[in-house]
Amino acid sequence: MNMDISIQQGTAEHLSGIHHLVLEWGYSSNESQTGAWLEALLESPSHQIWVAISDAAVVGWAVAERRISIRELFTSEITGLVVSANVRRAGVGRLLVQAVEDWSRAKGLSRVVVRSNVSRSESHGFYPSIGFEHTKTTHVYVKDLDGSTL
Repeated sequence: MNMDISIQQGTAEHLSGIHHLVLEWGYSSNESQTGAWLEALLESPSHQIWVAISDAAVVGWAVAERRISIRELFTSEITGLVVSANVRRAGVGRLLVQAVEDWSRAKGLSRVVVRSNVSRSESHGFYPSIGFEHTKTTHVYVKDLDGSTL
């Protein structure tokens, strides 16, 4: 697949394309909820969002967070990475991860961490293929404090 991809910092103007990929990722969210999430990311000094653009359409996005860790003090964590199904295996994910790595280095962060749901089998081959090492498996527990559901 030969396509021109540009990686840009995400903005509010990318909301519709980002939201479409949130739904493709399998999350139930309306555009207003996605908009509130995007606005919080854009206002956060610890987060960055990038979009992959092809033919004026958002075909992927990635979010990274500067995290505080007991082990290394500050690290970078990819908290979301989605590539549209119709452009997977075209290098879009690699370009988005490269943007995360470049941002992380510029912030003085020496490690990038990513967590992947066991159900996302495509990612379990992708991340090792670009140099990530599988280091542990964890369980995630959630407790709603206000009676709402995720």
